[in-house]
Amino acid sequence: MPELPEVETICWRLREGGQGEAPLRGRVITDVALADPGVVDGDSAAFVDGLRGARVQDIRRRAKWIIIDVDDRGGRRRRVLVHLKMTGDLHVRAGDERPRFERFAWELDDGARLCFTDPRRFGHVELLAADDDVEARFTALGPEPLDETFTARALRARLTGRRPIKASLLDQAVVAGVGNIYADESLWLARLHPTTPTNALSDDEVVRLHHGIRRALRESIAQSREALAWRYENRAAPSPFRVYDRAGGPCLRCGTTLSTTTVAGRTTVFCPRCQPPP
Repeated sequence: MPELPEVETICWRLREGGQGEAPLRGRVITDVALADPGVVDGDSAAFVDGLRGARVQDIRRRAKWIIIDVDDRGGRRRRVLVHLKMTGDLHVRAGDERPRFERFAWELDDGARLCFTDPRRFGHVELLAADDDVEARFTALGPEPLDETFTARALRARLTGRRPIKASLLDQAVVAGVGNIYADESLWLARLHPTTPTNALSDDEVVRLHHGIRRALRESIAQSREALAWRYENRAAPSPFRVYDRAGGPCLRCGTTLSTTTVAGRTTVFCPRCQPPP
């Protein structure tokens, strides 16, 4: 599933025109092609009609959500919420391109198209009413881990109970945007075993975890802007990760064979030497 770095990279690409694509910001949506009405949360006809003639103003992220601000043809600010789920993606394509697994597309004023593709059909999109408060949708989410307000002390306050630390990291109410990939990466950087009880962490371990989360996310954002396609299109490429998806391979720090366990129903990779059990 795309996590914070992948979603952040897609927002950057659409907003700034990265990775060779033209930017989406400032473009007018002349029409909407809805190949799969089931992808729309709510009235699909209202989704199409509400976006015809709208101008894209900004693209941003909250947790794993993409938020696209548009001004509709009546001049009212509206917001489109997109969740990619496991295999969703957004690209600005040439007008004659019809990619496989396209679920919807926005026809743009220069003849290009914004295409939402999703092989597994778990992703979804919603057009909010003009008076709908988008922030109210996200009140249950935890803090953004790359914001300056996300300190080690703020993390400590959210790490309560005896559940395994990885389970806490997967909880979007604890920290927003971290999933299976970056939980494993963060814990390896912090030298913490994924089953360590959350309330057993020392202050020093919380500081290490805080640093590990931010480092893993920042480094992956930088890598993703160069080669986001690894996640979806080229599984034969060398893994950019330290532990995720590398079970049975050597630890990049000590050479020990990486092990797996299951935490919160998710396959979890760790180094038994660098991350000793509690």
